[in-house]
Amino acid sequence: MRKESLKVELISLLLALLFVYTGLSKLIDWYGTKNSLFNQVFPEWMAEAILYGLPPLEVSVAVMLLVGKWRTWGLWLSVVLMGLFTAYIGLVLTGIFGRIPCSCGGVLDSLGWWEHLGFNVVVLGMAVWGVWVKKREMRSERLEARD
Repeated sequence: MRKESLKVELISLLLALLFVYTGLSKLIDWYGTKNSLFNQVFPEWMAEAILYGLPPLEVSVAVMLLVGKWRTWGLWLSVVLMGLFTAYIGLVLTGIFGRIPCSCGGVLDSLGWWEHLGFNVVVLGMAVWGVWVKKREMRSERLEARD
């Protein structure tokens, strides 16, 4: 296995573990998740959409990350999701909403908002790196196919 492939595999596995955990923890603690979401600063309709849409999306992204032919999509969706999560935390911390809501629980329940932001920045960086490495790997494979 090539170095790039191994990097993509490792990044994908770590991201998949995170998304499976967060998606399943939201489903397992449905009422806790619901309470946390409805305590956030966005409208009720958005909290409802996130409550029903995010857990299956996170698990789906995890599956995509683990299946070779869907991995690129999984990496890109990881970047999008982590970018959105990180931007939201950043906005909360600016005070733009007038209050800091409670955290959303799960693996990061014990983290404060600043620690959560740091964790998300690291994971977002990992996802971006995964996309970059995957693109390099695909480019290299195309070049080898020409030879």
